[in-house]
Amino acid sequence: MLTLATIAFTALSGLRYREIGPAISGGRTTAVAGSNRDSHLYYAGGAGGGVFKTTDGGASWSPVFDREGAAPIGAIAIAPQDDGDVWVGTGESNPRNDVESGDGIYRSSDGGAHWTRMGLERSAHISSITIDPRDRRVIAVGVLGRVSADDSNRGVYVTRDGGAHWSRTLYAGPSAGVSSLVRVPGRPSTLFAGAWQIRRTPWNLASGGSSGGIYRSDDNGATWRKLHGNGLPAGLAGRIGLAAGTHSRVYAAIASRAGELWRSDDGGVRWTKMPHSAYLGARGFYFSSVFVDPANPNRIINVSLVLTMSTDGGRTFHPIATGGGWDYHTIWWSADGRRIINGNDEGVILSSDGGRNFWQPYDLPFAQPYHVGLGSASDYNYLVCVGLQDDNSWCGPSSPPNGIGVMNRDWYQVGPGDGMWALVDPKDPHYIWSTSTNSDTGQVYLWNDRTTQAYDVSPDAESNGELAARDVRYRFNWDTPIAFTNDGSALVGGNVVFKTSIRGRFWNVISPDLTRNDTSKQGPSGGPIAYDQSGAEFYDTILTLATTKLDGGIIWAGTDDGLVQLTRDGGQRWQNVSPPGSLVPPWGRVMGLDPGRFSGGTAFIAVERRLLADDRPYVLRTDDYGATWHSISGDLPPDQFVRAIRQDPKNSNVLYAGTNRGVFVTFDGGSRWHPLRLNMPASAIYDIEIQSEANDLVVAAHGRGVWILDDLTALQAFAAGQTSAVTLFQPRDTYRMWQWAPVNTFTDPKIPPNEFVGAGPPYGALITYYLARAPRNASIDILDVHGRVLRQLKGDDVPKHAGMNRASWDLNESGPVKWTGTFKENQGPDTGAEVPPSTYVVRLTVDGASSEQRVTVKADPRDSAADLYDVRYNFMVQVYDDLSRIDTMLNAVDARLEHASGSNAAALAAFRRRLTYDPKNVEDLNGPAQLRERVLDLIARMTTSFQAPTLTQNNLGVCYQAQTLGFESAYREFARSGNTMGLQAPAANCMMGKQ
Repeated sequence: MLTLATIAFTALSGLRYREIGPAISGGRTTAVAGSNRDSHLYYAGGAGGGVFKTTDGGASWSPVFDREGAAPIGAIAIAPQDDGDVWVGTGESNPRNDVESGDGIYRSSDGGAHWTRMGLERSAHISSITIDPRDRRVIAVGVLGRVSADDSNRGVYVTRDGGAHWSRTLYAGPSAGVSSLVRVPGRPSTLFAGAWQIRRTPWNLASGGSSGGIYRSDDNGATWRKLHGNGLPAGLAGRIGLAAGTHSRVYAAIASRAGELWRSDDGGVRWTKMPHSAYLGARGFYFSSVFVDPANPNRIINVSLVLTMSTDGGRTFHPIATGGGWDYHTIWWSADGRRIINGNDEGVILSSDGGRNFWQPYDLPFAQPYHVGLGSASDYNYLVCVGLQDDNSWCGPSSPPNGIGVMNRDWYQVGPGDGMWALVDPKDPHYIWSTSTNSDTGQVYLWNDRTTQAYDVSPDAESNGELAARDVRYRFNWDTPIAFTNDGSALVGGNVVFKTSIRGRFWNVISPDLTRNDTSKQGPSGGPIAYDQSGAEFYDTILTLATTKLDGGIIWAGTDDGLVQLTRDGGQRWQNVSPPGSLVPPWGRVMGLDPGRFSGGTAFIAVERRLLADDRPYVLRTDDYGATWHSISGDLPPDQFVRAIRQDPKNSNVLYAGTNRGVFVTFDGGSRWHPLRLNMPASAIYDIEIQSEANDLVVAAHGRGVWILDDLTALQAFAAGQTSAVTLFQPRDTYRMWQWAPVNTFTDPKIPPNEFVGAGPPYGALITYYLARAPRNASIDILDVHGRVLRQLKGDDVPKHAGMNRASWDLNESGPVKWTGTFKENQGPDTGAEVPPSTYVVRLTVDGASSEQRVTVKADPRDSAADLYDVRYNFMVQVYDDLSRIDTMLNAVDARLEHASGSNAAALAAFRRRLTYDPKNVEDLNGPAQLRERVLDLIARMTTSFQAPTLTQNNLGVCYQAQTLGFESAYREFARSGNTMGLQAPAANCMMGKQ
């Protein structure tokens, strides 16, 4: 028996998550780049989703950065001299409340196939990359740096040897980083940089200060001087976005009290303020960026809530791409001014006519879920609901029985606004509860799938928009929590806990203010230039609520100011049970709160302090209702903070933690943690849920949507030490589900590659096994309870890596004998009859030693004809047997014909023609169909359902069987005696009802 201490975490690498989207809602795209050499090549980077690449003009996209150390992307640049030379700066530079930091700058020399980290590991947020068009080894990078504290790593960095060495050449101080860095066309040694003083805490966003401003370099970034006067605004400057065009034209979008947009017509010497436009200046910290047409300096695009263009050098603006979404962030513009790619909160949009028309691909899964809500499992398909940043709330299936996967069309909206929580009503699954910042924080919606209406049932109907937190009656977090009591009542957290038992028509307050209520942290957000009162900085609020099935009186509450509160009597009395400051410093956000699955006094919390300049993981446990706490952070990486924590429902020692770089798992209660990121990108994990009936782990990756790790049985047994050198784990029950596609399907891929498809689980029985070392041989047999082998899996169908492995059985028997004397598509089916519901035996054989487990196959619960499955099975077994007999004869005849001559050859050829008309291509209609084609046709007719044969089909099958046996008898006699007369005897005629 092996112990966990002797098994490296790489043993888990054979497991895989499924990414299920959604992609229809896009997600914040923060960096884009295209090629002037190849009009079909683009890259797009997400706020937390890594980098995707398209080589067909945006029709389809593929991830190219999922194996790297960070998924938030700040900048992408392609070397002008070589499309294969690509640079990626990590860390988003739009510092809103869910901004994520990176881990440096990366380079690929082969178009994204492989990446090397090239330094700047402590840059946190990279805003810009510009490559010298004369020498691609010379690169300048703008670093915004940490937004939550002073940071000595800010500034402009320059390399002159392709990233081997970096020099910081511009530093505006520890509080001001670089928001924009551009190179002047035709004068590549001239660069402009925008310095931005920015500080974000959980309760405030301060944008602007005296350290900000525009800097200029005329020696390729070696030295810089700050620009003053000459038309530029005096006083404080906020975020600055720069754009350099031809003919000495330079634009500067400056968040300031004096205006929004400035223009220079002499290369940055003198500046003119452009007229005010209602389309400029919105949320200066978030936008304040303009982009100039490389072919026409009078054409510029302003990114903001609305995408707008000016064709008169910034004097006036008009909306473009009005059907492309909202919150636009970045632009790449081709040298000829015709091609544009824009990154926004809906993904990307593209234009090939200079911005007159745009189109949007729906193949980028950059969705940013906050939380996951799950429905009950039926045939291992269950509802998955998520609230998405800036993209409403959605529900979709975990694994629809369509034979394709989870498509965009499978997802549907259930709530408006910036979605946070979306949960299925525990008493009636037709209702979905969601929380949102649609216009105000704390909005609650109840969606009814019978009416497709989302009712606003918020506990407080009064608007809190544009107000300071201390000026409202109730304070609600941007991420307002919702939970349910054991009797089905709904709970919502503000600064107090609200409860309703009549679906929101009336709410009761069942707690006092459970926060620290520090009014010094409840002022207006923003300054010193402008306020930004979106509600994202509302502080002293409840951030998470949790109940337990073990005790209906228990409600746990975690706040964004570091408190844990508990009631054990349904809300009559509350107790502050917060952990001491020696375990976790104050003012952190209690984002993860999971009551124990085995004891009412147990709870786990995860406290996040990233906006307090503290990235350490704080994960704690109590077993006495919060009287005492102890840390279970163990050996988690010290720079990976934790937002989500869940206890496994079947093994109390197994815990799952969601960090800012992926999922971790512990098998010993928290002493040692192992990466469980597997095939996921290094996205921030905001929530983890476990669907207990399916035993699946469901993960909200903020920037890459929802991921599912199917069937945790192996991990649960692994934790219990139930592994030997070869371990075959108990497969979960599986359903024989009919797979029906609602769209046209094809061969490979099943639907066109420009459509997003989230992976479904392998159809049938999922077979998981552990191998202490890689064996020479491994195979899997499926047997019935009588020991008859029905199917054998081998070769690539049976992975044999050291560690965890997964295979699947599609519930079909082994296929019939194939006719090898024809083209591949005509050789015959790969599998045979699907087995009826019953119990079967899975036998794993590794280097001669075998292990067995039983698996139960259940009937499709939607099928009222399930009682006829045995009739169908017996019929299909016989038909496939007929095909095997026919193809066995054809293979034998073909072998004899190679050496036959004279009358024997003629008789064999005639016999062969009665078995098949021998089609020569995939649509050879020269016919007439012979016995083989007719048997194949009968199989095809039976493969559109699980139906039992009709009387007509049954009679036809009987006739085909008799005909097959007649041919077989004749051929056997010929093989015994060499007499060709039997080969010429007529066979029974099953055509036209003649039987």
